[in-house]
Amino acid sequence: MIKKTYQIHPRVGVARVGNSPKEFYLGPETTGGLPIECDRWGNAVTGDGEVRHVKRYKDAAGAIKRQAARFKIYEHDGSGTAREVSLRGDIVSVQWTVHIANKKSVWYNFSELQGDLMFGPENSYKNQHVPLRNATPEYTTDAQRQKLITDPGPRAVCRPRERVAFSRYNIPADYKHGQFPPTGLSPMNIDSLGEIMMDDDGRLIVLGAFGNNGGPPGTSITSFAGAEGFYDDIADGYVLATITHKDGTTEDLEPAYVLIGSPKYAPELVNIITLEDTIYDVAVRYQGFDPRLYTGAPATAASAAAYDPLAGYNPDYRPNYRRDIEPIITRPQGYRWVAQVPTMMEFAFPRFDTTDASEKTRAARMRYFSYFRVPVTAENYRYINEIEKGPNQLLADDGVPLMPLQSGDNSVTNKMIYKFLTLTPTQYFFLSQWAKGIFDTGEPAPDDHGGVTALDRQVLSNCVGGPFSPGIETTWVVRNPALYASPFQFKVAHWEKSNGALERYYAANGLSPSRDAQEGGGLEPGDLTKQMAIPWQADFFDCTVQTPNISNPQVNQSPADDGIQIPPTFYVYWWPPQAPMQVVAGSVDPGMQVLDGYVSNQPAWQSSSNGVYSVMNNYSIVAAGQTVAYHRGVNTFDQMLVSWQDLGFIVNQGTSEYPNFVEMERNTSFLAQGVATGEK
Repeated sequence: MIKKTYQIHPRVGVARVGNSPKEFYLGPETTGGLPIECDRWGNAVTGDGEVRHVKRYKDAAGAIKRQAARFKIYEHDGSGTAREVSLRGDIVSVQWTVHIANKKSVWYNFSELQGDLMFGPENSYKNQHVPLRNATPEYTTDAQRQKLITDPGPRAVCRPRERVAFSRYNIPADYKHGQFPPTGLSPMNIDSLGEIMMDDDGRLIVLGAFGNNGGPPGTSITSFAGAEGFYDDIADGYVLATITHKDGTTEDLEPAYVLIGSPKYAPELVNIITLEDTIYDVAVRYQGFDPRLYTGAPATAASAAAYDPLAGYNPDYRPNYRRDIEPIITRPQGYRWVAQVPTMMEFAFPRFDTTDASEKTRAARMRYFSYFRVPVTAENYRYINEIEKGPNQLLADDGVPLMPLQSGDNSVTNKMIYKFLTLTPTQYFFLSQWAKGIFDTGEPAPDDHGGVTALDRQVLSNCVGGPFSPGIETTWVVRNPALYASPFQFKVAHWEKSNGALERYYAANGLSPSRDAQEGGGLEPGDLTKQMAIPWQADFFDCTVQTPNISNPQVNQSPADDGIQIPPTFYVYWWPPQAPMQVVAGSVDPGMQVLDGYVSNQPAWQSSSNGVYSVMNNYSIVAAGQTVAYHRGVNTFDQMLVSWQDLGFIVNQGTSEYPNFVEMERNTSFLAQGVATGEK
C-alpha cells in the first residue's frame, strides 16, 4: 500500500510590497505568467471557467497593488503524482502559522562577494573585516543588537476569511521579543511587515507590507547599499501548516518559506538566469536531484588547465529543447523592451533553426555556444583570470561580446572581481549538449523528482537568479547547499518535525542577530533578505547599469576603490526585467504626455533615446512609442525613497506572437529634472 504524504507548495513563495492600502493580487504561478486577480480574501477571480489575470497593477489612486504569495497543500501518493487538497472534503481543518522578520539593520554591510562562505571559511565576514551595520556603542552585544531586528513574532489563521496583520500594534502578548523600528523616521515609519489570511478553500495568502522606509531625519542616502539608521519593510520567514484529517488525527507538515521582495515592474519579462535556475543548479550539483544528469560532485581543479566546467555531468544526457535550451536563447528577447541591448538581440534571434539537431546546423550551434562565457564556481575562483572566455573576459577573439552581456557578481569594487555574468554550470552544460546535437525536441517529461512540483519551480522563475550584487529578491546565499533541507526547500532553523516546538523556541529566545545560516542549521526569519540593501530603494535607484574596466581583469575601478572609472570601460546592465533602464512610453492620453515631464517654474527636460536632454519651455511632451529613461524624474536616492510608487509597469499591449511591451500606469506627481544614472 502506498503511503500518502502531505506537503506545502510552493516550497518557496514570493510576495511583493506595494503601497495600495487595500488592493492586491496573487503572484504568477507560471514562468513569465501574469498575476492572478483575486477578491479581498485571496480567492482567485474566474471567468468562463478560467482564472482572470491582472491587467492593472495600480489602484484608482495610482498606488501599486501588493503581490500575495499563495500556499497550497498537496497530497503525494508516492508514485510521483500530487494533487491539491482543500477544506472542501479532503481535510477537516488547517492552521497556518507564519513568522517573518527583517534583519537588515543588524547584519553586515553588503560587500559584494566578501562573506560568501562558498569561497571558504577565510572569506567569512569576520575574516574579511566587513563592518556591521549600526555598530554603535549601544548596539554591541547580541542582546542589544537583537533590538535592531524588525520582528513582529508569529501569526496564525485557522479558518477561511480570517485575516491577521504583522503589525507593531498586535504583537502577541506571549512573544516578548516582538519589536519594530523607532518612530519618527523620515520619510516614513515602519509599522507593519504585512499580513496573512486564509481563502475559502483553506489556502494561505501571505501579503507583504507597503514599501515604507525611513531613517534619522536629515540623513541622506549616498550609496546603493543604503545608510546607517535606515529601515525598510522587506521580509522573509517560514510557513507552517498543521492539518486535521477526517479521522481526527493531526499532522505537522514540513515548513515552506516566503520571500517578500520589491515590485516587479515588468511582470512578464524573465531574466536569462532566474532564481529557479540557480536553486535547480544547487539541487543538481549538490543534492543528487537527478543522477541521470549529474553523477559527480563539485570538484576543485588542481590547476587552470585542469578546470572543466562540465565535469560530473553525464555526457549522454539529453536535455529537452523546450524546457532546457529554448529559455536560454529566447529570454533576452524581452530585454529589448527594458534596455538597449543590440548585441544580445543578435543571440536572442539566431539565424538558423535552433531545433535542428542534425549535422546541417552543427557548425552554427557550436559557433553560437562558443560565445557563451565559461562559468567559474567559487570552488575554482582562484583560476578566474586564467580561464579562457571566463567571467572577467568581455570579448571573444573576433571582437564579439561574450554572453550573457550583463554585469557579474562584482563589477563594482576591486576585491573578488567577477565582472560579467555567466550561465549556471547546469545551464552551460545543457547548452553544450545542444551544440553537440545531443538533445530532444519533444514535449518535456515531468521533472518533479523528490516531490518537487512545477509550482515550486515556476514561482521562483520570476525572480532574479544572478548576478548577485546583491540582487533583487535575495542574494548569493541561495547558492549554498547548507541552506537547504531538500531540493527547492529551505531548511528552517530549530524545526524538528514539530511546529509547536519551533514556536516555543522563538518565544523563549527570539531571533539571533549574529548566526550565519551559511554555516548550517537552517534559516531564521529575516535570514534570506538581510544581506540586501537597506532600504531596497537605494539599490533599485543606483543599480541598473555598470561600467567596469575591460582591459585589466584585476581592476573594476580606481585602485582606491573610490568609484572612479578607469577607461576603457564597457556599459553592461544588471537585471533589465527587474530594474528597467530604457522603456517605450505607452500613454496616449494628451494630458499624461504633457504632464510626464512638467515642471512648475523651472525648465523641464526631455530625454531622447541617446540620453540627450533638451529644455521644453516648462513642458516636456513624451510621445507614445518614444524610448525614454525609465527613472526619468527621479534623480537622487532620497527621491527614490518616495517615488518608487510613481514608476510605471512595462506590460504587453500587443499579442504573444507580436508583442508590444510599453510603459503604462506611470504617475506624474513627481518632478522631471533629468534622469538618474542607474549606476552603482
